[in-house]
Amino acid sequence: MKHFLRVLLAIVPTFMLMTLANSCKEEDSIVASKTELTWTKDGGKKTVDITANCSWTITAPAWVTVDPSSGSGSAQVTVRTDKNEGLERKDILTISGGSAMAQIDLSQAGVDFSASQMLFEFDSDGTPIDFTIVSTYDWKLEIPEEAAWLTANPMTGTAGETNVRLTPSPITDRTPRDRTFLTVDYGKSFTMLTVSQALPNDPPTVPELVSPEDGAVDTKINAYFSWKASTDPDGDDISYKLMLSEDGGKTWSSTTTTSTRTKHSQFLAKSTEHVWKVQAIDAFGAISESETRTFTTGDGGAYKDGEVTLYQAESAGAPKPIHLIFMGDGFIEEDYTEGGAFDQAVETAVNAFFSVEPYPTYKDYFRISTVAVYSQERGATILKDMNTVKKQERNTAFSATLEGGTSTGTSCNYEKVFSYAKKVPGVTEEHLENTTVFLLINVNAYAGTCMMEYNGRSVSMCPMGKDSFEAVVSHEGGGHGFGRLLDEYRYTQSELPGDIKSQIKSWRSKDPYYGYNIDITGDRSQVHWAHYFDRPGYEAVDMFEGACLYYYGAWRPEYISCMEDNRPYYNAPSREAIVRRIMKSSGKTFNMDDFISKDKIRSTSGAPETRSDYVSQPFVPLAPPILVNR
Repeated sequence: MKHFLRVLLAIVPTFMLMTLANSCKEEDSIVASKTELTWTKDGGKKTVDITANCSWTITAPAWVTVDPSSGSGSAQVTVRTDKNEGLERKDILTISGGSAMAQIDLSQAGVDFSASQMLFEFDSDGTPIDFTIVSTYDWKLEIPEEAAWLTANPMTGTAGETNVRLTPSPITDRTPRDRTFLTVDYGKSFTMLTVSQALPNDPPTVPELVSPEDGAVDTKINAYFSWKASTDPDGDDISYKLMLSEDGGKTWSSTTTTSTRTKHSQFLAKSTEHVWKVQAIDAFGAISESETRTFTTGDGGAYKDGEVTLYQAESAGAPKPIHLIFMGDGFIEEDYTEGGAFDQAVETAVNAFFSVEPYPTYKDYFRISTVAVYSQERGATILKDMNTVKKQERNTAFSATLEGGTSTGTSCNYEKVFSYAKKVPGVTEEHLENTTVFLLINVNAYAGTCMMEYNGRSVSMCPMGKDSFEAVVSHEGGGHGFGRLLDEYRYTQSELPGDIKSQIKSWRSKDPYYGYNIDITGDRSQVHWAHYFDRPGYEAVDMFEGACLYYYGAWRPEYISCMEDNRPYYNAPSREAIVRRIMKSSGKTFNMDDFISKDKIRSTSGAPETRSDYVSQPFVPLAPPILVNR
């Protein structure tokens, strides 16, 4: 018992001391240096001094950050806000610890108007896009007529925050829906939203590389590159990017073109292995890429005599290619470099040939080759003085000869021309019946003649007159050589002679579309282009007497065309005859409805009505074709 009392007496004093100590502790205290914080819509940081005698924590809204957010005793804290894209916002920041608490009023200005999205790019399927409008004013959305394919829900709203849905209609055709602006009016101001919709778009077919062949060596440093044309499933225009690499494909240089044959923009490095490929790119950016090939360059760029170069491969998918062969006379060895005088002449001639319908529409049916033929001298033999060149004699490969004087007659060694033509792979004597040979004569003179054989062989002789070369190519090559059309000139005030009529009848017995632009009957019901008379779009097709140099006894279908004054326009029956030959030569069947659907130039808009509308000076006709019954 005594022991228990001693213990109790020891405890009691200690308890009394603890009680006394607790009763003397001061109260918790938290004081903030500011009671209000305000920001502009751009936000920023502010500081607050905290005076406290206890531990504390800070509670703040989500749009405010505080550093530090807790502590003990006095401290300085930083309060920060980001830019406010919405309406004005207000809240309270609370500092609390123990029994103490301090509060600060927070506010940040907002925007007058904002949209969560300003640029809208819709897919072709019509998938809607939702966005949010925040405004301090009532607002109204306006959709212009050019964006009638788009709807908005809602199109108006009151002050505050509004969810809006933009819904496009699906695209069912190839009409672009380019960028258009929507207007949102609010208060006394407005803002613009940009909308567009992508077309459904499939890439072009993969381009098929032709030349240089994979693994080729001694390739010329300014070589042409060629490939088969791609097609676009959507019918879009296609461009090509030729890409070359000298480091195995690590880095690439490129040249863009719409042709399927081009040079690189710079000479290639000599004696270097190159990698090349081609991209086909449609008008809306879809890309298909070819395989890659390698080749090694040599140290030069000259063609050898007799060397054949493929200028364009056919790509129409027809059973047989149609050969066009270009060679020159009066070009010497140094003219036969890649990009040299001969290449430039070929480029001009090919572009001229395919510049006049229907040839551009059917270009993919043709296989175009060139043959290098060295002459000893530049130029051509001229028998009589001409305006642009004097009488002269030249030693040339094919002995091209211009009659000169007032004549435009031209001749050459035709059999030698054909012997060089047969150097082209796939061209035999039999193939020459479906082959048109262009002989580009290196002389600045207006002249030209086509030698046409009964069996279908032809040589179109085209002197390179400064202002007439392209027109002569169209007349002699496109008209006579391939189209087998006859002249529509009329200068002799008499009847078409009987021997010419007999010749026309004889040749038509083999080829019913020979000279299809001319008829020797004046019977409107019997003329062979009568099927155009009641066809819409061909109102210019009629019967006009005068053709083959004679005023009477022969009729032409339209008043004026290429075969009358070399203008870049073939009349409707001429276009039909050309397409008929394209189909026959390529192994396909001609269809009149298909021809009409692809006929891009109607006779009513094809040419001026008179010669004087096209030619400002007296027109000199080209010599009649040389017809050989072989």
